[in-house]
Order: sequence, then structure tokens, then C-alpha cells
Amino acid sequence: MSKKNIKKAVIDHISSKSLSNAQINQLMGLQSISTDKVPVGRSVQYRWVASVAVVVAIMLTTIYLNLSTDLSLDERIGNEVAKNHIKLKPLEVESSSLDVLRHYFTELDFAPIESSLIKPLDKTLLGGRYCSIQGVTAAQLRLKDNKTGKIQSLYQTLYTPDVFTNLPRLEEGQKPITIYSGGLEVDIWVEKGLLFALTRDTQ
Repeated sequence: MSKKNIKKAVIDHISSKSLSNAQINQLMGLQSISTDKVPVGRSVQYRWVASVAVVVAIMLTTIYLNLSTDLSLDERIGNEVAKNHIKLKPLEVESSSLDVLRHYFTELDFAPIESSLIKPLDKTLLGGRYCSIQGVTAAQLRLKDNKTGKIQSLYQTLYTPDVFTNLPRLEEGQKPITIYSGGLEVDIWVEKGLLFALTRDTQ
């Protein structure tokens, strides 16, 4: 085959692979349709709406947190303790012996004790479970009032002044503070380096 014939064959092959005018016009039409679906103005509008939604969400979160922190520390403790007591979750260990419970609560940084305020009362220890007070790991002991038969919860956790401030201390002659929450009375006090919270039925 001559060079002239080879050149002509190449040109014919390339021409056969080219798009016709009709095909080119069709592609241009599709491109204009795809760009028309999301106009620039509308795209900007979508971004503006999304920005407003984010700002509103942040504002609502801030308002909620401010409302929560408006409560005093003793009120927050009282609400948390009352809510946990009402649920009466299953005990993790059942025993009337405080020594048995001490051996169970190995994850605590303290040993549960018998408060001087609880000791003279006619109550039976039923058992306990792990819980927390304001994010601090605590022991939740379950008691039964032998006079009324009602169940009470006694919470104990390590007293840390940087977390629990302005709470009454028995060693300084101060009396427990009482918070009313969820139809319960919650007595809160500090004794022997521990924070206590005891639920009592108001009826």
C-alpha cells in the first residue's frame, strides 16, 4: 500500500469515529439541562438555609445547657438520685452484710461505710449496685425501712471538693440538706470524706 493510500485510510478511520452534528447538539442540550437543574442562585440559597439550621441548633443546645446549669449542685444531685431510685434497677449484689458489699465494690476509690445518721434507724440492708453521682462513680445501697416496709436508696461516693462544693458537713455540726424531687425527699450530706444521699418517701 502506498503512503498516499495509508494516509487516506487513517483519515477515513478517524472521520468514522467522529460525532455527527446532531449528536453534538444533543450532548450540548443535556449539559444545559443538568446545569439548569441546580441554578447558582438556588445553590447559594441551600447553603444559606443549612447555615441557619446549624446556628439554630447551636442556640437551642446553649439554651438547654444554661437551663440545666441554672440548678444548684444539691438540686442536681437530688434530681439525679431520685430518678435513679425510682427506676429501682436490679441489685448487682444481695446481702445484708456491709462487709460483703465492701468486698464487691472493688472499683471504688473508697470503702462504703455505715453513716452515723443511718445507724440508729431501724433499717435492713438488702444489697447494692454501682451507679454514679454527677459523673463520679458511686455505690447505691438499697435499704428497707422495717417500720414502714418501704425501700430507700443510700448513695455513697468519694467527696471531692472540686466537684461537690458547699454541701453540709456533719463534722462541722451542719445538718443534711433536703431536696424534693420526683415525689421523694433526698437528704444530702458529707461525712468522713464521703458524700451521702438518702431517698425518703414523702408519704
